[in-house]
Amino acid sequence: MSVADAESAVLRAQAHIREQGLHLRGWALGLVCLLLGVLLVIQLRTQRAVRRTPTAVRPAPVAVLSTLVEVNARLHQERATLRSQIAECQQASPQDRLTNLVEELNRLRIVNGLVEVTGPGIEVCIEGSLNPLEMQDLVNELRNAGAEAIALNGERLVVSSVIASRGKTLVVDGQSLTSPYLFQVIGNPQGMEAALTRQGGLLSQMHEGRRITVTPKARIVLPVHTQSLQFRYAEPIETAKTVSVLER
Repeated sequence: MSVADAESAVLRAQAHIREQGLHLRGWALGLVCLLLGVLLVIQLRTQRAVRRTPTAVRPAPVAVLSTLVEVNARLHQERATLRSQIAECQQASPQDRLTNLVEELNRLRIVNGLVEVTGPGIEVCIEGSLNPLEMQDLVNELRNAGAEAIALNGERLVVSSVIASRGKTLVVDGQSLTSPYLFQVIGNPQGMEAALTRQGGLLSQMHEGRRITVTPKARIVLPVHTQSLQFRYAEPIETAKTVSVLER
């Protein structure tokens, strides 16, 4: 029932009472009907206000529980994987342990830019200005696309590389860089090119006011990182303590 319908019903009731000549009783009944009509109108308006008021969307308990179960399952899987790796290391022969250590050392040397590396990849050339945030987004995009090693304008980029600005000049690891910016990246050329040039990707959003080219290369040589990696605050834990923590 709408507000207009309620008010119309009250008026009809009052008119009927007056026609029957029930003056005193009619006024009493009319007053009661009027009060009922007012209450009905208030109730209808309250219901409308409640329907219009947005309610906060709260996550369902089942969804929260499902998420917790998934996270717990992943943690258990990660723990099982680490225990399996520890068991393999303990059962491996001294020669296998040495081989694994050498391979891990070589990977760390590549990641930290301590050795010159070569392999297939792509070159990304950008002609135009870039701010530090755009440059960092592009570096992250390259790594997400499968980059194993990156150099920018002949300077090797590593995990500890710092991208900043000095006035309007872009500064990477303390070196001032100017356009054009040439990224040399080692990785799967086809996969990285497809990831970078996809419609709606980062490079497509950066094309306005800039000239960007992506060129696959059969062989790229990247130099050694010019700055030495030094730890001033971190110190290694004793071997015995490390093994104890891993065996838990």
